[in-house]
Order: sequence, then structure tokens, then C-alpha cells
Amino acid sequence: MDGLMKYINRTTRCSNFFRAQQLADSGISGVQCVYLLRVGHNPGISQDQLAGQLYKDKSVVARHLATLQQAGYIRREPAPNDRRVQQLYLTDKATELLPRIFEVFSKWEEILTRGFTEQEREQALNLLTRIYMNAEAEIQRETSVQPEETALPADPYPDGKEEAR
Repeated sequence: MDGLMKYINRTTRCSNFFRAQQLADSGISGVQCVYLLRVGHNPGISQDQLAGQLYKDKSVVARHLATLQQAGYIRREPAPNDRRVQQLYLTDKATELLPRIFEVFSKWEEILTRGFTEQEREQALNLLTRIYMNAEAEIQRETSVQPEETALPADPYPDGKEEAR
């Protein structure tokens, strides 16, 4: 168990690097793909809600969203019931990019599980899911955040791929 986090972190960095390389011509980073997927699945989500779902600092999310907006991938609209809250929506440019993002995620999963049997793939997914559920439960316990405030929506990825893959 000593090296578990080391390899999870390294795999995450490799994942972000791979996505960035595959999508270099689009001008988005590997991390920003996840923002587009979340906003695409939750049109009108607020910046704070997005930060909560991704377990990211609000200021980091704000910087990424500003970059995505400047690049023409995200638009912000004031919420009708609270003009201080900005709701997020994908632009047509972002919507057109989504199938390519899904393709990159699928390709990366194939690379990560190269040489695995189907049973090993299922086992790896089950173990990583349990690790994630433990992590999420601890964060919610420590921060008194209710699951519905931050819990990942029921699989927002039509092909079953999660952003960390």
C-alpha cells in the first residue's frame, strides 16, 4: 500500500499529458476535457457546483473556465433567480469536440489496460471504484458536505468512461 498514491498520481499526470497531446490542436488541456464533459452533461451548472463535483478549488476552476471561455468553448449566463451566479453552457465549438474527447478517453483506457484479460479489467475497475468510494466518503465526512452537493452524477459519459481514465 506504500506506493499506491504514487502510482495513482503518476497515472493521472500521464492521463492529462496524453489527452493534452491528443487534443493539442484544439487548444484545451487534458484537465479541461473534464470541464467540458461535466458542463455538457449538466447544462446550466454553476461554477461552484462544478468545483464541488470535481473536488477542485474554486479559484482553479475559475481560471480554467476563463481559459475555456476565451477559447470559445464555454459561455456564461447569469442565473435567472440570482444574477450573481453564472450558469455554464457549452458552445457549438465544444459540442463538436465532445466525440473526439470520448475517442481519446477510450483510446487511453485501451492503452492502460493493454494485456489485461477481461476479468482483470473488471477487477481493476472494481478495485479503483472502491478506492474512489472510500476517498469520496472520507471527504464528505471531513467536510460535512452532503453527497448530493458533490457526488458525481450517474455516469455522464455515454460510453461508460469516467474522466480519470
